[in-house]
Amino acid sequence: MGDFDWEARSRALENGTGPQGFVLVWHREGMEGTVARLETAARSEPARLELLEWGLRLSRAAGASAAQAWLPADYDAAALAPLGLSPVRPFWRMDRADLEGVPAAPLAAGYRLAVPAQPGVAAQTFNQAFADHWRFSPVTADQVRSYGQPADLCLIAMTEDDTPAAIVWSALEEHDADTRAQPVGLVNVVGTVPGHRRQGLGLALTAEALRRLDRHSARSASLYVDAMNPTRAYELYRRLGFEVAYQYQVFEARW
Repeated sequence: MGDFDWEARSRALENGTGPQGFVLVWHREGMEGTVARLETAARSEPARLELLEWGLRLSRAAGASAAQAWLPADYDAAALAPLGLSPVRPFWRMDRADLEGVPAAPLAAGYRLAVPAQPGVAAQTFNQAFADHWRFSPVTADQVRSYGQPADLCLIAMTEDDTPAAIVWSALEEHDADTRAQPVGLVNVVGTVPGHRRQGLGLALTAEALRRLDRHSARSASLYVDAMNPTRAYELYRRLGFEVAYQYQVFEARW
């Protein structure tokens, strides 16, 4: 959050009893223009709706083509309709309670593990792997460098002729007031380049990432997955012991 523009992109609501809620507005560049993301925390739903309305106005004025709010899957969609927000995509958080007994999952013949990954190669692999995914947003080598995870948690599967085929990168996180065993090993990215899918590369790299997170003292693991993912990635995660722990609904306004 060091470079976040707090003055321009955040607002808080207060009354005589203290803070009632806040909103933060992020943005990223996608293939269809700028997409904003509104993060809220509020003591009441009227406060949340007021903050979302402010965030939507800011996003549109700043030139975003769309804005998203990730809310619980059972959130009242009718309350958001007057703001122009409608449900577009379910997402899941999948958790693994511990990092014991990670299944063996070797790389397929003809592939090798590249660690640490070079930032330019990592960015290239990510962009090729996710170009056909919903709301794809390309990354640059500089963004990979700034990610800040231990170098050995960015894994790439390479072919024998040094062509990138798949990528997994992870990080350690600490969460206050959280029921998961801390620190949490967050598997942020699991992607396979078209043409190399259905070879078990995502399974092998994710299993290796869990073992490395264990060596970095993670006590549990989590990841986020598009519940409408056309590759059905959640089936891979279930094979590695992950279960759905929390369900989101992505609400989106488009201009």
